[in-house]
Amino acid sequence: MPRLGLGPALSLALFAAAGCATGYDHPKPRELPRNITFAGSWDSTWGKMVLMQEGHHVHGTFTGFREGAVSGDLDGDIFHFVWDQRVPQSHGHGYLQITPDGTHLEGRWGYMKDDGDGGRWAADKDNY
Repeated sequence: MPRLGLGPALSLALFAAAGCATGYDHPKPRELPRNITFAGSWDSTWGKMVLMQEGHHVHGTFTGFREGAVSGDLDGDIFHFVWDQRVPQSHGHGYLQITPDGTHLEGRWGYMKDDGDGGRWAADKDNY
């Protein structure tokens, strides 16, 4: 009895699945309203995050569950950043999009050059 060659079909299926492996779409940048800023204190997925904004550059720290720093640039209302964690030492990329009212950040983080394979990163602006 002849054997069916599943190699090409299986390869095609795995290739297609790999293209959809992330399971998320990158947000589309919107114009950042003039009175909205990333600067301030945020209650985030990883604890307290304090951000400073200078023009299109944003940098800051996060403390709590893990400790480290973020630094990057804005593309409209999206902060694309590199993060560095102190202990255990690690780093990667991520992005956070600010809501039009400036009270919430929503995005993802990832290891090394990937900006989403680590998971969700969200934050609410502190009200003080």
